[in-house]
Amino acid sequence: MMKLLSFTLAVILFLGTSSVAGEGASFQTSQEIPKTATVEIILLAAPGIDEQGSSWEIAYEFCIANQAALYEAWKQGKFADGGQERVGELIKESNIKKMLLSPENRKISFQIPLSPEIQERLRNEPRDQLKMTPGKPTSEERSLIREREMKLQSFLFRSVLNVYDAKLKQTLMIPARFHWSFGNYPEARFQINVEIKSDGKYSVNTSLPTKTRLN
Repeated sequence: MMKLLSFTLAVILFLGTSSVAGEGASFQTSQEIPKTATVEIILLAAPGIDEQGSSWEIAYEFCIANQAALYEAWKQGKFADGGQERVGELIKESNIKKMLLSPENRKISFQIPLSPEIQERLRNEPRDQLKMTPGKPTSEERSLIREREMKLQSFLFRSVLNVYDAKLKQTLMIPARFHWSFGNYPEARFQINVEIKSDGKYSVNTSLPTKTRLN
């Protein structure tokens, strides 16, 4: 039986908006901004991983969106039940198929170039925090919050992994959808681990935030 992933965007958005930043400092040098995003997907285990004929095919979309757009999409229910509607601006989409008998084919790395325009958006992301006055936000504070939401950037990865397991003699359709904020992943490097159990159930997890940017 396949187990669908739960997309916890609401929690992520809440955490992202719980600390408010103003204009503050932003990145100053191009060396600090990644020119390429890397998404590595690793199949850790599967019943038929060493069987002749086992294979997997990955189709994906890699997008970028600011926090305001993500919040609006969440309010519209676009993330409910693993919604299929694209959110954000498409950076790249592609697909690849590999046979699993070769160990080197169980790790697939996507190198996704980031355009100068996207690099500039990342460079202009605010870092300094704004101290809010107790109680209801003032008009000025609401304006700063909105401005921050327009500048904070996140990457969205939406993919489907079709894994044919020769031992199970079935194809598993595994969704892998993740939202990675640039603030938590400043190197734009992401890892997804997939594990298929002997009964066909599976788990899909992503790497923890690196948070290497200086405040």
